[in-house]
Amino acid sequence: YFNMSYTVSIMFYGNYFFAEPDFSENKVYMFNYESMLLSGLPEKGLARAGIRIKSKVEISGIGPKLCLIRIHSIEAAEYNGVWPTSSFSRSLKLTQVLTGQLSNPIKFEYSNGHVGNLMAPDSVSDDGLNIYRGILNALELSIKKMQHSYSLQEAGIGGICNTTYAIQENKRANIVYVTKSKDLNSCEEKVEMVTGSAYTQPCWTCQQRNKNSRATATYNYKIKYTRNEAVITQADVEEIHQFAPFNEITGGNAIVEARQKLSLTDVQKHMAEVPPKEFQNRGSLQYQFGSELLQLPVHLFRIKNVESQIEESLQDLVETTSEQLPSDAPAKALKLMHLFRAANEENYESVWKQFSSRPAYRRYILDIIPAVASHRALRFLRHKMERQELTNWEAAQTVLVALHSSTPTRDVMEEATLIVKKHCPRSSTVLGKVCHLSYASLCHKQCSSSDSCSECLQLLHGFAGEALSKSNTEEISLALKALGNVGHPASIKHIKKFLPGYTASASDLPRKVHATAVMALKNIGMKDPKMVQAITLEIFLNHKIDPRVRMLAAVVLLETKPGLPILMTLADAVLKEPSMQVASFIYSHLRALGRSTAPDLQVMASACRMAVRVLSPKFDRSGYQFSKVFRFSMFKELLMSGLAAKYLVLNNAGSLIPKMAMSQLRTHFLGRVADPLEVGITVEGLQEMFAKGYSPDRNWEADYDFKEILKTLSDWKAFSSDKPFASGYLKMFGQELFFGGLDKNAIQNALQAWYGPDEKNPSIRRIISSLQSGVGRQWTKALLSSEIRRIVPTCTGFPTETSFYYSSITKVAGNVQAQITPSPKSDFRLTELLNANIRLRSKMSLSIAKEMTFVMGINTHMVQAGLEARTKMNAHVPVNVIATVHMKEKNIKIEIPPCKDETNIITVRSKTFAITRNIGDLAASKMTPVLLPEAVPDIMKMSFDSDSASGETDNIRDRQSAEDVSSRNSFAFGQSSSRKEPFVQSMCSNASTFGFQVCIERKSIHAAFIKNVPLYYLVGEHALRMSFKPVYTEAPIEKIQVTIQAGDQAPTRMVRLVTFEDPETQVSSTKAAIKRVKKILDDTDDQGTRKSRGSSSSASSTSGSAESAMSSPSSSDSDNRASQGGTQINLKTRRSKAKGKKFYPFGDCSGSSSSSSSGSSSSSSSSSSSKSSSISSSSSSSDSSSSKSSSSSSKSSSSSSSSSKSSSSNSSSSSKSGRSSRKSSSSSSSTGSSNSSSSSSKASGIKHKAKKQSKTTSFPHASAAEGERSVREQKHKTQSSSSSSRSTSSGTSSSSESVDVARRHSKYDRQAEPKHVKSQFNSHSSYDVSTEWEYHLPKVYRLHFRSAHIHWHPDRRISSSSSSSSSESGSSHSNSSSSGSSSRSSRLSGTSSSSSHRHGENTGRSSRRSHVSRGVSIHHSRGSSLTCERNFLGDVIPPGITIVAQAVRSDNRNQGYQATTYVRSDAAKVDVQLVVVQLAETNWKACADAVILPLKAQARLRWGKECRDYRIAAMATTGQLARKPAVQLKVQWGNLPSWIKKTSMAFMQYVPGAALMLGFSEAHQRNPSHEFLVRAAATSPRTIDTVIKAPGVTLYYQALRMPFTLPLGPSPTYETRDITAWNLLPEIALQITQEDQSTCEVSEGDFKTFDHVSRTYSFNKSCNLIVAQDCTEHPKFIITTRKVDPQSFSREVHINTTSVNITICPAANSSLLVACNEEPVLSHSGVSEYEKDNVKIYKNGTTVIVEAPTQGLKNVTFDGVILKVTVASWMRGKTCGVCGNNDREKHNELLMPNHKLAHSCSAFVHSWVLLEETCSGGCKLQRSYVKLNRNPTIDGEESTCYSVDPVLKCMKDCTPIEKTSVKVGFHCFPKDTAVRLLEWQRSSDKKSASEDVVESVDADIDCTCTGDCS
Repeated sequence: YFNMSYTVSIMFYGNYFFAEPDFSENKVYMFNYESMLLSGLPEKGLARAGIRIKSKVEISGIGPKLCLIRIHSIEAAEYNGVWPTSSFSRSLKLTQVLTGQLSNPIKFEYSNGHVGNLMAPDSVSDDGLNIYRGILNALELSIKKMQHSYSLQEAGIGGICNTTYAIQENKRANIVYVTKSKDLNSCEEKVEMVTGSAYTQPCWTCQQRNKNSRATATYNYKIKYTRNEAVITQADVEEIHQFAPFNEITGGNAIVEARQKLSLTDVQKHMAEVPPKEFQNRGSLQYQFGSELLQLPVHLFRIKNVESQIEESLQDLVETTSEQLPSDAPAKALKLMHLFRAANEENYESVWKQFSSRPAYRRYILDIIPAVASHRALRFLRHKMERQELTNWEAAQTVLVALHSSTPTRDVMEEATLIVKKHCPRSSTVLGKVCHLSYASLCHKQCSSSDSCSECLQLLHGFAGEALSKSNTEEISLALKALGNVGHPASIKHIKKFLPGYTASASDLPRKVHATAVMALKNIGMKDPKMVQAITLEIFLNHKIDPRVRMLAAVVLLETKPGLPILMTLADAVLKEPSMQVASFIYSHLRALGRSTAPDLQVMASACRMAVRVLSPKFDRSGYQFSKVFRFSMFKELLMSGLAAKYLVLNNAGSLIPKMAMSQLRTHFLGRVADPLEVGITVEGLQEMFAKGYSPDRNWEADYDFKEILKTLSDWKAFSSDKPFASGYLKMFGQELFFGGLDKNAIQNALQAWYGPDEKNPSIRRIISSLQSGVGRQWTKALLSSEIRRIVPTCTGFPTETSFYYSSITKVAGNVQAQITPSPKSDFRLTELLNANIRLRSKMSLSIAKEMTFVMGINTHMVQAGLEARTKMNAHVPVNVIATVHMKEKNIKIEIPPCKDETNIITVRSKTFAITRNIGDLAASKMTPVLLPEAVPDIMKMSFDSDSASGETDNIRDRQSAEDVSSRNSFAFGQSSSRKEPFVQSMCSNASTFGFQVCIERKSIHAAFIKNVPLYYLVGEHALRMSFKPVYTEAPIEKIQVTIQAGDQAPTRMVRLVTFEDPETQVSSTKAAIKRVKKILDDTDDQGTRKSRGSSSSASSTSGSAESAMSSPSSSDSDNRASQGGTQINLKTRRSKAKGKKFYPFGDCSGSSSSSSSGSSSSSSSSSSSKSSSISSSSSSSDSSSSKSSSSSSKSSSSSSSSSKSSSSNSSSSSKSGRSSRKSSSSSSSTGSSNSSSSSSKASGIKHKAKKQSKTTSFPHASAAEGERSVREQKHKTQSSSSSSRSTSSGTSSSSESVDVARRHSKYDRQAEPKHVKSQFNSHSSYDVSTEWEYHLPKVYRLHFRSAHIHWHPDRRISSSSSSSSSESGSSHSNSSSSGSSSRSSRLSGTSSSSSHRHGENTGRSSRRSHVSRGVSIHHSRGSSLTCERNFLGDVIPPGITIVAQAVRSDNRNQGYQATTYVRSDAAKVDVQLVVVQLAETNWKACADAVILPLKAQARLRWGKECRDYRIAAMATTGQLARKPAVQLKVQWGNLPSWIKKTSMAFMQYVPGAALMLGFSEAHQRNPSHEFLVRAAATSPRTIDTVIKAPGVTLYYQALRMPFTLPLGPSPTYETRDITAWNLLPEIALQITQEDQSTCEVSEGDFKTFDHVSRTYSFNKSCNLIVAQDCTEHPKFIITTRKVDPQSFSREVHINTTSVNITICPAANSSLLVACNEEPVLSHSGVSEYEKDNVKIYKNGTTVIVEAPTQGLKNVTFDGVILKVTVASWMRGKTCGVCGNNDREKHNELLMPNHKLAHSCSAFVHSWVLLEETCSGGCKLQRSYVKLNRNPTIDGEESTCYSVDPVLKCMKDCTPIEKTSVKVGFHCFPKDTAVRLLEWQRSSDKKSASEDVVESVDADIDCTCTGDCS
């Protein structure tokens, strides 16, 4: 603030001073006074509302420094209309109200320009007094005589604010002009009232950047002075309040303007008369809040008789909401609340007496009284709880709402404390929890608003102390959560008592309590960050504390926004962190915070980025089993608001199911930060419970006690296993509302209810019987969710208010009746319902009415004027259904009544008004829409007026303006926001089939055309409505019926048979096609340059429509004569067959026709043999005529074969077909012994030309306008597909030529060359490489996918496998490659693959297909089906499921849809087809089909006329990407409806941004326009490289982490157990569960723990060694092993579970003997399996396998040498023994039974040796403590040291024969004070003793004994 003495200039007037203004005694000063207050948006043409008051003011001096002020002749007017064209209208009633308020004069102190105290009679209301203050505020002046410009803090009506004065003087006229300006934002004691935002935190950095509300006032005075006095002759005040919800510069703002004018008219000399009333001191000039606090700004009405009005409006509310909720229901509830606020307790009591017995009324009363939020309401509730008139559930609801809505005044706190002390049970009941947590939230509000909140804190601290002394964990949790809600720094010392490491007793508390205590610090951290940082950092750095508690401490620490030094300390600790869980958690948290963009996190985010740089290399790759933090955040500067969501996963033993998950939502808005929602879930031991299933009345402990065995271990401690439970909590706005959990009993009860008989569980029986008799329920809930108000005074004395109200009413009504046959008997189980027939009738409705109101302007109980924006939402969902379920028949039938009337499902309306209301004349209330488009001047319509008055120019002008108006719409101006016309959109779905349609209507008009800012988009009118409307049908619809039938009965439900019409094949077009083919074949002679190299060519097509590929066998008895004539014969054969061929609706290789209407049928021929069998394998090129929308292209491939050992070779070249010009060419030839073919010689003759041409040609582009896929980059290269590795070319140079081409690509080919030459194939892809240098940088998105070649011969017909494959590439070329393999079998010498491109029907058929009946060589090609000859399965098999949805008409005509599903599967192939037809006889159909083969799957969706108008196809393939195993998904589409295109275009705009957020990189590459491609290649068992190619964007992600290990074998060769469609998902699930199980291996010389740590150490003596055991309090298994005979390797294994003891020991013949509970099993040769008590034992060869899944043992296998133990996933972190603790952490593998880490591997193994009491069992060792044989110097003193842990020594009377050295820790005493070893052995200090030195000592491992050893 400016210093008071701050001086800009000092001016002296010599000895001439002017006096401060004053009012002389015995003089009356008459003023004219006018004040005005207007609210609205600053732009012209928008409506505003306000009031104006004119009056006469008389001020007279009545004593020294005392004056009297009187107001009379008041004239009030209201403004409500468009600014500035409307005018004020006088309001007589408001004038009367104000005159009544201001009829009494008041006294005030005034001296030296300062107003002192005000005195007024009691009859003057606060509101009236505030109007007086407004006038007196203009008289407050601080004039400094010596200075002309200065700043100071000046008191005023709005508080003591920063004020600057500027003084100018006119000496001649004796007038001084004073200007003072106030900054009403920087005030010391600012007068303002803010309620409803106590649970949000201010964001100071946001407020520095952007103030949401600003206010300033400027005063201009004219002061006339004479020598002895100065008089204010005129004062003008202008005050502006600006409210900007978004960015104040670019977001738009609303303003409230206040003006005052005071001008002196007359001064009279006489005494003023003072009324003979008692004047009380009523405070200073500062505004005092009056009636506006009780007056809701959303309505205004007179309260005459409050009780009868309450009854009236309550009845009104109940009656109007009895059926459907009207949109004004929330407003009525608010009115009722307003009345209750005005009422007193007697009114409450009488209303309660009258209505509490009627449920509907009672519910509303109990909803609305808590929202009143006054001490009276709380007292009423307390009395009701005292008299037990409320149920516990009602009490919990009312207390929750009442305490959260109340403002913490002293009265409220007293009542709340009484409720908590007397009526809140301390127990963990719902009421107890809600009560304490809500009270703590109220206490939080009190601590925030005032400093004195010691009483409520004392109460809660006392509660925590009591709970601790009782050590009741439930109460401790509740007390801690309550302290967490208060969030007061005074609670820290109480919370510390529960934190580990602070008090000794705290460490013994359960982990759950530690976690709660740490979380309780979170809210405190906002007030005292330093203290909380110190505590949480200390907890985090203490490695002894449970990792989960440490992670939560880090969460709390990071919430306090620590600085860089603390974050670097954290990062440094993570580098040394032994636990991967903690390290991964902190790293991901820091990294997530480093990406934040919110203003208040900027400093911290950059510090986090620094910390991450320290950690990055090490932790970037931690897997999903580790704890992680995921955070998404965004902050928009334009709106100055943001949203962040955080999801935390805390895991402690690396299991797949995390132990704890929390998610949190944070918002930034209006300069404040709030956490609207936080949810947390903790799960312990649930996985285990569900794995075991339900075991009634069974206690693990009772069966078998392992503790006897474990006594022999040194200090064995069980892991603290929390009982199975699931718990969760819910926080809103940082305050915990509720928490609760399911303990073991609750979960077991639930399981019992499901599985067990219901004698023990009568509630289920009751539910079912009440359902049978019919249940009717009604439930309503009214809730005022938020009431946020900010009230500040203005200079006029009226307050201005900015408020937000959000209220809602929800209503659910319904009745349900069930008929169950057979009727349930008394011993009924729930599972029996699965066999019953059930008929359910339900009629329900859910109605919600919500209203949000934003108000800005004047709000007093006399007058309201301002802006009001109301948003109303109504939802009404009626459900009226009759459902019949026949479980046995697999039949479900649902009936719905038809739509009779229009039903609005959801309606949202929002409108902004300027409103004026006054209490005197409520009927004259006025609401004007803020936006009246016609009132806004439109610059587009204005015409230019020239000054010239000549007729001619006038003429032109008129014409011009007329044109302007007419062409306005065609002239696009700016954005759509410049549109003034309302935006109206109405869409209705055309569902006339079922007699109704769904309509969505949107209407919107906003003010953004005036100013394009966010706020103006909200101003105006917006409406959205979704409704069901009935549609006229010829015959009325009686009901809508849906039937679902599965199983054998499915065909019986079919209403219409499914058949496919063969579209007419026009002979003429077939002829035309053949002619064209011939022409092309003839053209090859003279058009050499068009030809591609090689003996057979495949022209790669480039149109967006599909190509088809076909494998067809060539004849084996060919005589190698392929001449031009031969080809023609072939064509003729083809032509004759085209007429009689069969139509295959699902065998359509290309997917679908691009345009069936164009009628262009194209023929494609494959090499086939006529009966004369005189034609060798030759191929003809197919051609397709261009349809309107896609360019034609053709692709043909011919392959030549011979019976000799020749090879067919195929080189494909890319040629581009233009827009139906440029047909591709093909030559057909044969290689073989007799090379007499003319085409062959021609081919070799023009070879060189072709080669040269293929390098230089640039392909013409297809017309882009047609939307086809054009060649993306003009690549000058040729694709080759060479199909033979052993090529013995005998005649033409064609094969050598193709090899030559292949060499050019060798760079890539070498990578992809398959290792196994036996299968003899080699295919080359066409590569998408645009320029030469890119060959050297194979980016992941440039690598080429090579599909797996599957050799699939179910009937073993073909001796050598032949596979033909075309590889896809990102470019537009697609190759067909044919591979011929030379085979010894004379049955098939070569396969010819002909791939043809067709539109429409599938004409390419192979004449002699039987030749390779099932030995299909699967052929991959763009858009190709897996096989072309796919019949409609409905012709062969009945449907599996039939679904019929039909409208039952009164004339019984069929109307609706029918869907049928067909599935045919065998071991290696699954075929699924779904057909949807209309019940009426139309040819519209929708077809979905899928074929799944090993390693390959394809699915298509086609619909339209006979399924031919639109199509989408997807194909998933496995294969390789740069030699890495990979999988590829390709989606292609043909013609699509426009709405799909629009939607996907809109969606694609967000993809790059979203991908960037997820860590993908973008590459610039041109992709096909009708194709979407995803490739994933496994780079390691846990990482994949992903590439996504979509039209217009290529994204890739290298090394994306996978949540489980990928099943990567040496190579994907498929053995007998192929992965087929049926076992694919189970395989993945199995893979994931196997990933979560752990296996430990123990063999002779080494062992490998569950966490994959290998150690070499053998303990081969005859003592039992604990390999693995369940380490929880009640162990379920122990596995031990011992050596049988020291000389041999043989050992025996004992598996002890709670139910059986199994021993496996070697027999003489090196087989294994198994005994179960000492009885031999599996001893007979025939028996291979034995099972008892869920334990299964069986042999696999010589290996014995034991499975005990319910005990946690997945399996134990032992083959005599190696013992393998695999535990279930829920045993993670719960095992111990030599195998370790199975928690995925490698740092703690050497845990001894006492939970200490061993110093050496030998000490670790020794600690797990099971000893025996006597040496008769063969184990002759015992544990004893040893003395160190030297005396080290510790702290300067010679010391005697004893081991802290015992060492293995021989028993008494035994001598060691073998020793080994072990490292142990020693505790040392000064030599002279040392105890003896015997005393040390007996002392209990050993457990807590510190280790002073670690030394190696000898331990015995084998002994020999004499006589009786003990």
